[in-house]
Amino acid sequence: MRNRVPDPRERGRWRRRLPALALVKAVVAALAVVPIGLGAAPQAQADSAVTVPGPKVWIPATKSYGPAGSVTVSQTADLTNQVLQVSWSGFTPTVALGSKAPVAVAVKESNFILYAVRVYQCRGTDPAVTDCYGSTLYGGERSKGFEQPPRPTHLETPEWPTNQVIAATGPDGSGSASIEVWSAKESATLGCDATHPCSLVVEPNYGGDPLDLFQAHDGGADCEFHDLDDDPDGYTAADGIMKPGTAFQNWKTGNRTSEQCAWQHRTVVPLSFAPTADACAAADQAFGAAGLEMANRAVQQWRAGLCLGSSPMTVGYVPAGGEPQARAAFLGGSSTTEVALTALPDRSPPPRPYVYAPFATTGISVTYLVDDPKTGRQIRDMKLNARLVAKLLTQSYASPGAAIPSVAGNPVCLFTDPEFRQLNPETDANGIHWPTSCGGILTVYPGVPGGTTDLTYLLTSWVAADPDAYRFLDGEPDPWGMHIDSLYLKPKFAGYPTDAFQTQDFTGIDQDSTTVDLRHWKQYEWNPSLDGIGRVLRNMMQSQPNCQDPNIDPVSNGHKPCAVQAVGQRAMLAVMDTAQAKAFSLPEAALLNPAGSYVSPSTAGFQAAVADMPTDPATGVQQLPYGTPDTAFSRDPRAYPLSVVQYAMVPTGGLPAAKAAAIAQFLKTVTTDGQTYGIAPGRLAQGYLALTGAQRQQAQEAVQHVAAQDGKLPGNQTAPTNPGTDPGSTAGGTDGGASGSGGTGGSVGGSGVDGNAAGSGLGSADGLSGGGLSGSGLSGAGSTGSTGTGTAGGAASGGPATAGGAKPGATAVPSGAPLAAAPVGTPVPDRPGTARLLLPVALIAGLVLLVGGPAALFLGGTPAGAKVLAGARTRWSRLRRR
Repeated sequence: MRNRVPDPRERGRWRRRLPALALVKAVVAALAVVPIGLGAAPQAQADSAVTVPGPKVWIPATKSYGPAGSVTVSQTADLTNQVLQVSWSGFTPTVALGSKAPVAVAVKESNFILYAVRVYQCRGTDPAVTDCYGSTLYGGERSKGFEQPPRPTHLETPEWPTNQVIAATGPDGSGSASIEVWSAKESATLGCDATHPCSLVVEPNYGGDPLDLFQAHDGGADCEFHDLDDDPDGYTAADGIMKPGTAFQNWKTGNRTSEQCAWQHRTVVPLSFAPTADACAAADQAFGAAGLEMANRAVQQWRAGLCLGSSPMTVGYVPAGGEPQARAAFLGGSSTTEVALTALPDRSPPPRPYVYAPFATTGISVTYLVDDPKTGRQIRDMKLNARLVAKLLTQSYASPGAAIPSVAGNPVCLFTDPEFRQLNPETDANGIHWPTSCGGILTVYPGVPGGTTDLTYLLTSWVAADPDAYRFLDGEPDPWGMHIDSLYLKPKFAGYPTDAFQTQDFTGIDQDSTTVDLRHWKQYEWNPSLDGIGRVLRNMMQSQPNCQDPNIDPVSNGHKPCAVQAVGQRAMLAVMDTAQAKAFSLPEAALLNPAGSYVSPSTAGFQAAVADMPTDPATGVQQLPYGTPDTAFSRDPRAYPLSVVQYAMVPTGGLPAAKAAAIAQFLKTVTTDGQTYGIAPGRLAQGYLALTGAQRQQAQEAVQHVAAQDGKLPGNQTAPTNPGTDPGSTAGGTDGGASGSGGTGGSVGGSGVDGNAAGSGLGSADGLSGGGLSGSGLSGAGSTGSTGTGTAGGAASGGPATAGGAKPGATAVPSGAPLAAAPVGTPVPDRPGTARLLLPVALIAGLVLLVGGPAALFLGGTPAGAKVLAGARTRWSRLRRR
C-alpha cells in the first residue's frame, strides 16, 4: 500500500480551519445536553381532521338556495370519550324571529330563533334519524324513519341527558360547536367502539313544512314551502318546531316529530374509535394497580396498547378510591394492589421493599364554564390567584339574599368580588362581561373530588404556601374587606394543606320556615363529589352545579340537585387533572406562581416546573417546593404552579418470578415506547409531559430492581452532596416527615438554604416573619449539622400571629404517617437555572454556527481570509499581553 505524503499546504489549510471546527464541536456538545431535564417535545400526531361539503345555503331574502357550504371536524379517528370541535361555513345566519337581528347563542327548542344548527352523535356511518342520540326519534324503528307510530316522550335520551348540541351561525355564515362524543362505555345504545364506527350529523334547520300544515301532501312533508319559516304562526325554521308534543303532531300520522325538512340538509362525518382495554379478549390480569385518578387517561391508553400488542398483557387498574388508600393497600401487601400510583411519597418505615418509578407529569387545572351575559358566548380567559381559590374552597362568599353571620359583609360570589374584577377587568380590548348574578339562589362553588386524594393535598399546599392566601386563611381580611368564612378558622377547622375537602359551614338564617330550611342554608351550596374526578367532569359537561336546592321538594320531602344551567347563562368552576380538561376542551384558568406570573397548564409550563423541582433523597420523588423562598421555582416566571410528577410504587421483593416480570415489562413499556405523544393505544395521552432524561433513567433502574427482586428500598438511595451544605442536616425532623426539621411544623428542605443553617424547614411559624418565612427556622439559628429552631407563633409583619387555617410549609397526614408539604432536600445550587439556560445557549450557539461557521471556514481557506484571521490573532495577542 502506498502511503500518501501529506501536502504541507493542506496542514496549513486545516490549521487555519481549526477555530471553525472547534466552534462546530462546541455547538454539537451543547445541543447534545439540551433535552436533559426538559422533557421530550411532543411528536407530530396523525391528523384526522376532515373538511367535507355541506348543504346548499338557504337565502331567505330570495327564497332560493345558493352555493354549498362546508363542515370541518377536528378529529375523526382514534376517538375516546372526549370533546370534538365542529365548525362550518356557508350556512344561513341565525337570526331572531321578527327583527331578523343576528343571534349569537342558539337555544334548544326556542320558537323565536331561526336557522339554528343541531349537531348529533349517531350510530353507523350512514345513520337514519333513529340512530342519532337526542334526535326526535332516537331509538325508533329505522325502517319506518319519520313514519313512526306515536311514541312516548323522553325515549330519545335513554342513558344520559343528550350530548346533542345546538349552535348559531354568525352573520358571515360561519359557526362552531363543541360536542362530547361517547364510546360504548358511556352509551351502550350508541355502541361506538373500534369495530362499530359512528358519525356526526350536522343539521341546519332551513324551514319548510314538515307537518303538511295545509294538508296538501296527504301528510307528507313539503320542504320547499317556506312561507311559514318566519311566520309567528308557523315559525317552521325555528328549533321549537322539533319539540315533541301534541302541538306539533302530524295531522295524519299522529307522529310528533317535525325534523323531516331539517334532516334533508344534514351533513354526515364518519367517526372511528380507538380500541380500549375493555375491548381486549378476556384474560387473567397480569397484576393489579390502583390510585391516582389524575393518571387515568394515560393509563387507559397504555392498557389498551399492552393488551392489543404482539405479546398481550392485561393490567387491572382501579383509579378511584384515593391515593392514601392505594398506598396503604400496596404497603400492606394487597393481592389486588400490587402497584400503587401516587403523586406523594409515603414516609413511614417501609414494611416491604419497593421503589418509586416516574411515568409522566401532568397538572391540576381549575376549569370553568362561564358565559358572557351580554353576548352569551363562552369566556375563555381567566386568571386566579391562591387567595381567590382559598375563598372558593372555604365557602367564603355570601349566599344571595341570605344574611348569614359566618360570611356577613362578603361579596355574593366570585364574579362580584373586587379582587377578581381587578384581576380580570372588563375592557374594550377583551370584550368580556362577567356575570353579575351568581347562579341563582345559591353561590356556585367549584366542583371538587371528595374523599382523600393527592390532588387535594397538592392544591391546598399551593394555597397554603401563598403569603396572601395564608393571611386570608389565618383570619386577615383581603384589601377590600372580605374575610374567610368564620367556620374555617381554627380550632373549628384543621387548616391547609389537607387531603380531603370538607364542608364546614352548615349555617343559615336564624328563623323558621315551612318551605325552606333557612337555618341550614349553606349546607346545600357545596358538595364535594365522592365519585371522584369522573363525576366532577360529568357535572361540568352537563352544566350541573354541585349544589342542592334548599327548597324542600314536596314529593320526595328532600332536596333536589340545583337546576342545570342553560348554555349562555353558565357560571361553573371545577378542579380536575389537566388531561381531562384538555380532552374535553374545558377552559383552564391561568394561576399565579411564586415568581408573580400567571401561567396556564401546558407543556412549556410543565417543563419549567419539572426543571425547578428538587428531588427528595429519601425517596427519589420530585415535587414543587411550595413555601420555600429563594428557589429556582420561586424565581421562575414560566413554571405552572400545580405541576405534578406521577409515580408508580413498584415492589422489589416478595413477588413470584412471573408477576415480577409482568410489572417490569409494564413499567419498561410505558416509560419508553409509552412516552411518545399520540392518541393511539400505547401512546402518551394529551395533557401529560413525557419523562425527562433523568426520570427515564430512574424508571429504567426501577425496572431492573423489580425484575431482579433485589430488595431495593427507597431509603437506600444516596442523597447528592450539595456544595456549601451539611448532609447531616437531613437526619432531623420532629413532625415534618423525613428530614431537616426547623421546629414542629414540618420540613421543606433537607439542607440549609444559605449553607449555614442545617434546619431549613419552615417550622410551625404562624406568622410570616418571626418564625416563618424569614425566621430562624429557615436560615438562622441552627448551627451546622443541627436542626433549625423554628419556634412557633412568630409575629406576622410586625403584628401577633392569629390562629389560622394554614401555615407555609404545613403538613397533613393523608396516609397515616407524617407527610411533608414539599420535597425534602435542597437542590444543587443553580442546577435548575442552568438547565433552563441550556436552550437559549444552544439557540445562540446555533445562530453563531449558522453565520460564523461558514464564515470561518471560508475565511480560513482564502488568502484574504487568512489575512483577516492573522490580523485578528495579532490583535488578540496584543490584548492578552496588556
